[in-house]
Amino acid sequence: MSIKTVQAIINGQAQNLTYNGDTGKYEATLTAPADSSFPLEGKYYPVQIKADDTAGNSTTVDSTHSTLGESLKLYVKEQVKPVITILEPSSGAYVTESRPKIRFTVSDISNGQSSGYSGIDTESFVLKINGRQVNEEDIEQGSFVSTPQTDDKGIVKEITLEAKPNFDLDDGDCTITIDAADNDGNAAETASCTFKVDTLAPSLTIDNPVDNYETNKASLTVSGTTTDATSKPVTVKISVNGADQGEITVSETGQFSKEITLNQKNNTIIVTATDSAGKSTSVTRTVIYNTTAPKIISVNISPNPAFAGKTYTISVEVE
Repeated sequence: MSIKTVQAIINGQAQNLTYNGDTGKYEATLTAPADSSFPLEGKYYPVQIKADDTAGNSTTVDSTHSTLGESLKLYVKEQVKPVITILEPSSGAYVTESRPKIRFTVSDISNGQSSGYSGIDTESFVLKINGRQVNEEDIEQGSFVSTPQTDDKGIVKEITLEAKPNFDLDDGDCTITIDAADNDGNAAETASCTFKVDTLAPSLTIDNPVDNYETNKASLTVSGTTTDATSKPVTVKISVNGADQGEITVSETGQFSKEITLNQKNNTIIVTATDSAGKSTSVTRTVIYNTTAPKIISVNISPNPAFAGKTYTISVEVE
């Protein structure tokens, strides 16, 4: 009796093996299936080996065999990395709260795979804020949201996560990094994003005019100083009785001035400084413009005539 054929059946495909006289074994170099084995039952491709002899006898073994079973399990791993996309905050953004929402997507299909993927390893996520790893206990209660997309085998092919840290971020530049991998161990390229945290409104000092200032001149120069440590440049707007006074130039040191025209009687001047993060500070001044001279209605001197060296009273009525 001699061996007629030896075949390997993998993923429904039968391949003939060739006898190697040097090794005394039946061998073949085969191409692995294109799809990851992770979604399969047991996470492997079962392999069958069938041997036929010239007398018509046949033997088949597979992954259920008590002795050879483990060696008949073919594990196939994909080689395509998942992709991480940071959705919030965007790179270069200004964030005005100290505990901003962080939202990102990890996808094993956005790289062009429509099948064959192993899916996202949801235990592989590593989020760092300024180098500090954010763990479950660092997440603000109630802020965590997970939105997975799964296929018919329950494999997570894409997932969107969002959460807020339960600790305050310092004002200034902040960098987050995110790492993740798929179930076959392919690590995504680290995603990073640098944004600016600005929780403080700009400072604003009005040097002129003082509040409730009175004048008989129609023009007035409004001047002051503004600054913001985090989100320069700062823009300044001035309104008089609700009317915008146009472009204001702010120097590098934060100084500004603008000549305005007043209306008769009360004038409400509002100066607003706004930083690049959109936070603002306003100061209001009231200026009274009056060109009407006082009117003397009556004058009374008593006694009149007065005795030399004695006192007298003068009474004047003015409006």
